[in-house]
Amino acid sequence: MEIRTITRHEVPELFRILRAAGPHGHREWPLTDEATFVATLDNPRLDPDLRRWSIGYEEGIPVGYALVEPELNIGRILVGLATVDGRDDALGSLLQDGVRRARELSDQDRFEIHVAVRDTESKSIVDALEAARFGVVRTVLKMRVNVSQVELPDCPAPPRFVVRDADMSDAAESAAVTDLHNACFTDSWGFSPNTVEEIADRTAADADRNGFVPIVVLADASDGKLVGYNWITLNEGDGRVEMVGVHPSMRGKRLGWTIFNAGVERLIAHHATALVLDVDSENPPARKIYESAGYRTYSEVRYYGLDVVKR
Repeated sequence: MEIRTITRHEVPELFRILRAAGPHGHREWPLTDEATFVATLDNPRLDPDLRRWSIGYEEGIPVGYALVEPELNIGRILVGLATVDGRDDALGSLLQDGVRRARELSDQDRFEIHVAVRDTESKSIVDALEAARFGVVRTVLKMRVNVSQVELPDCPAPPRFVVRDADMSDAAESAAVTDLHNACFTDSWGFSPNTVEEIADRTAADADRNGFVPIVVLADASDGKLVGYNWITLNEGDGRVEMVGVHPSMRGKRLGWTIFNAGVERLIAHHATALVLDVDSENPPARKIYESAGYRTYSEVRYYGLDVVKR
């Protein structure tokens, strides 16, 4: 099998592979149309022109892909891969390609490579990972509830607080949202802090795709300080809570429900038919909260890890 790194010229072929592969890994790729998918590739972690993607060919026919997604600020590189048309025999070679490119990409003496695998994927990918000495390091739950079945507690914004759209065109607000985002998840497993530019680019792409402001914030009306946020997206009827958080200094005041509800209500207003989110399996309190709102686990994503030491 021939494996080649690709540029943006080969994105149409990559798009067809992702659509044919079906749900896999940790991402929910926007695959309703090619233009929507291409917009996500402006993220430097996904940019084909930065040698992030490769495609495997058998006699000139594409059979799968490998993605190398750097998160070097936390000493991790994510490798994504999938095959099409039952070509599970290509998974081992694509994994080797991803590991090799991850080693070339990292300038750190020691780092981790993680590969996310859904419980609905072929056992062949698990076999390939175990053969390469990867082991399970974490499990993330995918949860879902139909809009008709969601149950949200009545938690309006308390006096002194207001719920509003984030103004990501304002430099100061964009920086404040980024600081809040990073503060909320600093101690969370697998969280890679974002820069202002990364948040601005991603939210701009989400706004263009969905037709509404993707971040709702909870602010202290007395000084304008942001204390909570809900980052939401819409994909083929699924309203997703991407990230929701309250600043650590403001927790324990039920503000989480206030900002969570605000995001969900926005998704319902834009005709979401189901609500989805991901939660760490080792965060039972969060899981219990979502279950109380009607969410149920429909799939699990296991992260397989390999500790890499450069010699």
